[in-house]
Amino acid sequence: MTVRIVTDSTCDLDPDAVAAHGITVVPLTVFFGEEAFLDGIEITPETFYDRLRESPVLPRTSQPSVESFRETYEALAAETDEIVSIHLSSRLSGTLNSASVAREEISRDTHIELIDSYTVSLGLGAIVLEAAAAAADGASMARVVEVTRRAMDRVHLVAALDTLEYLQKGGRIGRARSLMGSLLSIKPIIHVDDGEVAPLERVRTRAKAVERLFEIATTDRTLRKMYVACTADDEQAYDFIERLRPLMPHTEFHLGHIGSVVGVYAGPNALGICTVERD
Repeated sequence: MTVRIVTDSTCDLDPDAVAAHGITVVPLTVFFGEEAFLDGIEITPETFYDRLRESPVLPRTSQPSVESFRETYEALAAETDEIVSIHLSSRLSGTLNSASVAREEISRDTHIELIDSYTVSLGLGAIVLEAAAAAADGASMARVVEVTRRAMDRVHLVAALDTLEYLQKGGRIGRARSLMGSLLSIKPIIHVDDGEVAPLERVRTRAKAVERLFEIATTDRTLRKMYVACTADDEQAYDFIERLRPLMPHTEFHLGHIGSVVGVYAGPNALGICTVERD
């Protein structure tokens, strides 16, 4: 039987890619006040960012319930007895814990391997795609797990934010708290390090932040893949990629999307890159 891959909606994968690779995505929930929306199902990124700009209150998020994971695992257990479930960092969410509790409640004799990706968004998505490709090639469960963990070492996520306000108010600022202070006009550049948000640099203007991100993106011109996404609009990310292509002809570029849950904390106008080193 083919190993099945499960992840959560913070992977920010395009629905077409999810379908093409046979990936099962368990959604988190976004709340605007008392209104609840399943990420990627009941609210799209476009609708979310429109509401984010207009909302007088900061939206919040909630991890998937144990029941959501249990139902997902039970359904897949009818097709396979091997599942690899890969999720956003346990230092950013309790999602992995919900999955762990659900695994213990599965009635069928199914082997479910839980993996903490120690990242999120495009980083998680890149790792999940590597795992799904291995599974589609008929790899054993042990091999899929090995491919996943090796991918975790090769995937790096960096983003230029317009503000730290959303991370701070959302309680996910982590070590990037060190960028706070009197310099209210700074444009922070952050990365995900060891499963939490960490400071990388800070610059004075949006234009400088984008240029610095460009420099970071071209540090290793032998990269296998790079995903680029912006919470403002696809055009900025597309232009960023077009600037990179001539300098990195051997790198596979993808236009990414930063979804609703991650957008709660990244805020509007965030530009992110996910680099995938060669194995």
